[in-house]
Amino acid sequence: MLNILKGFFKKITTPAIRYKHHPVNLKLEKLGSDYGGWIIPTQLINERSVCYLVGAGEDISFDVELVNRFHCPAYIFDPTPKAKAHFEMLVNSGVTGKPIHINNNPAHPYKINNEALRHLKFYAIGIWTKKEILKFFSPQDDTHVSHSISNLQQTNSYFEAQVERLSDIMHINHHERLDIVKLDIEGAEYEVIDSILQDNLFINVLCVEFHLLKNKGGFKLIQSTVSKLEKNNYFVIAKEGLDFTFLNKNSII
Repeated sequence: MLNILKGFFKKITTPAIRYKHHPVNLKLEKLGSDYGGWIIPTQLINERSVCYLVGAGEDISFDVELVNRFHCPAYIFDPTPKAKAHFEMLVNSGVTGKPIHINNNPAHPYKINNEALRHLKFYAIGIWTKKEILKFFSPQDDTHVSHSISNLQQTNSYFEAQVERLSDIMHINHHERLDIVKLDIEGAEYEVIDSILQDNLFINVLCVEFHLLKNKGGFKLIQSTVSKLEKNNYFVIAKEGLDFTFLNKNSII
């Protein structure tokens, strides 16, 4: 199995790892907060890059820093009511000047101007394998935001929301390829990755937060999914805990 996963099972939470064996010289930077940030190859991103950011919650610091730095179009997808309210507060802050905070922490305000803000679009829908209405199950702690199609925390309460296949959203938006896709979707990443590969979508940088689904194999499912991505021209360029950043090798040929 992958060398990068050696020791992975003994220690899940690890510091950021910059891998040494890149096929090209990549400039890797972490954008966003410690909690919500992602490591990406920033030299591959510019104002023409198209970013799909799936899963928002109340920390969209990565999304905000992308548009601050590159003024590129960024599309956020999250049907969770609290996530939508958080985004609307950010938009209103651009009008009122009232600061809004990452994860509602007064010590960490967002820094964004109206020029950058116009590049952010929010869609209150989920990403899945087909168009339908699905249940999103709540976390056990009511103060938490993230809800789960896979019912990660085995709760009974839920809300229902529209979900769409990623390729269908791209077609609607007339996007033939994507520069960044972020998947932070509470256990639904495995099915969505399968749909990405089935549709042969071209994605330059794929950021995935993997979740342990004990009823589906736990770590073995993560291993097999990473291996599946490798067989389809993706390779890992960074890992931070269970957050993996993959690069499509065809983007650097």
